[in-house]
Amino acid sequence: MARRGRSARLAGSARLVRIARLVAPLAAAVLCCPACAAAPRAPVDGARALARVVHQVDAGPRIPGTPGHDRVRDWIGAELTRLGARVERQSFTDSSLGRPLALTNVIGRFAGATGATRTLVLCAHYDTRPWCDQDPDPAFHDRPMMGANDAGSGVAVLLEVAELLHARPAPCAVDLVFFDGEDQGRATHPEEFSLGARGYAARLGERRPAAAFLFDMVGDKDLDIHPERNSVERAANLVAMVNDAARATGAHGFMSAPRHTLTDDHIPLLDAGLPTVDIIDFDYDAWHTHRDLPDQVSAASLAEVARVAAWLIYQSPIARSH
Repeated sequence: MARRGRSARLAGSARLVRIARLVAPLAAAVLCCPACAAAPRAPVDGARALARVVHQVDAGPRIPGTPGHDRVRDWIGAELTRLGARVERQSFTDSSLGRPLALTNVIGRFAGATGATRTLVLCAHYDTRPWCDQDPDPAFHDRPMMGANDAGSGVAVLLEVAELLHARPAPCAVDLVFFDGEDQGRATHPEEFSLGARGYAARLGERRPAAAFLFDMVGDKDLDIHPERNSVERAANLVAMVNDAARATGAHGFMSAPRHTLTDDHIPLLDAGLPTVDIIDFDYDAWHTHRDLPDQVSAASLAEVARVAAWLIYQSPIARSH
């Protein structure tokens, strides 16, 4: 993705220990409390989510047209089918890069509880960057990125949500959308990014979802998610819901102060009139480098973000209104 305003960050192991100790009991209380009638019956599983990140990296780079891309695309569809979704493949050709590029968005549709009249979208991209163009070592600039956090983490969180939806329907219908072609562009050409999201936005039709929540780079061991400024300016109510979800689930990696203005998959959806918020930790030192590997990703962070996602589809006002 094309982004502006990257800032530095120092990771602290002591902080990670405090987060792990605090999040687990708070999450258990939220998910198991009898008063939380809308909470899913099955808790999120950070270890399972991390295993799914490893599985994607083991498949190889997920550049459209490569074997690794096709393996992960098919695996996502199989996982969604196994978990009870109605799976659709949205295939199309995009020529934004100056050549025809075959892309496929994978959509898993989960029906809501009886009487549900609205749909929420949770989305992430599954392709990976063809180059490590931000690597401090020029020797890696022409090598494909493995994408543990930048692609793998968002996919893993959405599939963890699918596990919850398999155990219990949400009050609303939920579409899990896995975008292709997000990260194939040149850094100086933002119009070459988010190709799958553009294809999805162009095919929304008249029966549109009520809102969308984008999950990108959400597995960093030192999780530090701030509201993204385009989201704040164009979907402030959804940003407020994410903040509410973080407070309700004890998500200490979510901050309230905006940071970074990003061009990501939420922009085509916003431009198409679909309210969308980008949930992203852009303070990630391994961004677009060869170091974006599973050892940079934390099961605790994935679980924390998955609990926020679960609150959004099970307990937020937009999910429960008709």
